[in-house]
Formats: sequence, structure tokens, C-alpha cells
Amino acid sequence: MSIRWKFILIFLLTSLFPLILAGGAGFYHIEEISKVAISESSKSIEKAYEQLVEQKTWDIKKSLEHFISMNMMTQENFDLQLLQFDPSFTSFGVQTFGKTGFTYLVYGDKDKYKYFLHPNPKLIDQDITSEISKNFKLKQILSLADKQGVMGGYVEEKGEKYYYVIAKIASSPLFVFSRVDYKEIESPINNLKYAFNEEKNKFLLQYHIGGIATGLIVILVALLFSIRLSRPITYLTEVAERISLGELETPIDITSTDEIGDLADALRRMQVSLRKAIQRLQRRSQRR
Repeated sequence: MSIRWKFILIFLLTSLFPLILAGGAGFYHIEEISKVAISESSKSIEKAYEQLVEQKTWDIKKSLEHFISMNMMTQENFDLQLLQFDPSFTSFGVQTFGKTGFTYLVYGDKDKYKYFLHPNPKLIDQDITSEISKNFKLKQILSLADKQGVMGGYVEEKGEKYYYVIAKIASSPLFVFSRVDYKEIESPINNLKYAFNEEKNKFLLQYHIGGIATGLIVILVALLFSIRLSRPITYLTEVAERISLGELETPIDITSTDEIGDLADALRRMQVSLRKAIQRLQRRSQRR
């Protein structure tokens, strides 16, 4: 390998290797920071949605309890079933929120459950005891809500995930069910992940462009430096070759003051010494 390519290789190794290490370390830290940020942000977003649904359910529970209490006080023969046809009661019990969230009422009596109010009128009075009993998580939330008043949790239904909040309406067999599709909760989380990935991709693009540009600059600088350094060495090698062939008058046009200049001076001294040695040999041969 010529000295020129040795210089280029050394320049590349000493300049690009630290750049690669720094870029790798930077990407690693960005990756770790994004993981922590996404994890914490996801928890915050989920918590915010959960609190929203819980607050919505709690407000409906209180409104319905007040409505039932007022009707019981004003009606001598109060019939809970008649509330299914009361627009005011229906407007309290069946509500929508967000893009996929909605509420409905379930009538529970001796472990038997049916829809009392629902956004789909066709489902009213439909028995859902078996559906609840088959879904352990939903049944657990319902049981805890019956004891504690309000309870929430995530439930799997037919391969889909939902967040449920169930509230027991005091002094009645009714429960408020609030449900929101987890995809709605997951949407801002996915947007956040997308934003972080975009930033990482921008970093990688800028890093690659910067690395290529730096590599080209290093190669150019190394090439110019190697040419500047190797040219006088190549020239002095040719001079030394010519001197070895007997061309003792070969000019040495090197005037630098560095090591190259020292080498040129050494060759000049060698020229002088060789000429003097040849002259001495010539005089001796003439004397003989």
C-alpha cells in the first residue's frame, strides 16, 4: 500500500470512527428517552381517559339517583319500569362522549341482568346474564361496583379491548354502564409514537447526511495532505535513484524546513561526498 493511501486510511479511521461512536451513542440515548417518554405519556393519556369516563359515570349516577328520589317522593305508586319511557330519565341514562364512548343502564335482580336503557332501543329488556357471566373481568367489575358504588377496568370482548366504568344507582336495582373503545384511548398514544419515530428518522437522515459529508471532506483533506506529503518523498526517491545511477549533478529542488527538508539536505551532502570520493579516486588513478 502506498503512503498516500495509508494517509487516507489513517485520516478516515481517526475522524470517522469517533463520529460513528458519537452518532451511535446519540441514537441510543434518543431511543431510550423516547421509550421512557412514550411509556410515561401513554400512562398519563390512559389515566386522563379513565378519569374522564369515571367522572362522566359518577355525574350520571348522581343525576339518576336524584331523579329517582324526586319521583319516589312525588309519586305514591312509583313504578321504576315507567322510567324507560320518560324522555328526561332517558336523556340522563343514555349519553355519548368522545368518538366511541356511550352509557346505558342495566337492571340487575338476583344475579339476573337485562338492558334497562340502551342507545339501541331494540336491545331494551334483552337478557344479558349469560354475556356477563361469561366475561370474568366484566363480572368482577360489576360485582365490585355493586359493593363499592363505582368501579372501572379494561375488558376484552370478541377480540376488542374496552374500558368500562360501572356505577350502582342507590336505592334501585339499576347500574350505569359506561364504555369506551380502547382504540380511542390508543389513538393519541399512537400519534405520539409516530411523532417520536419521525424525529428519530430525521435524526438518522441528518446523521447520515452529515456522516457522508464529513467522510467526503476527510477524504479530500487526506488526499490533498497525502499528495502534499508524498510528492516530495516521491521526488527525493527519484533523485536518490538517479544519484545511485551516477547522475551526481542531479538538482534537488526542495527548500522546506521540516523533515522533508532535512532529507533533501542529507541527499545534497551525500552528493557532495560522492563527488569528492569520485574525485579522489580519479586523482589516485591518474597518479598511477
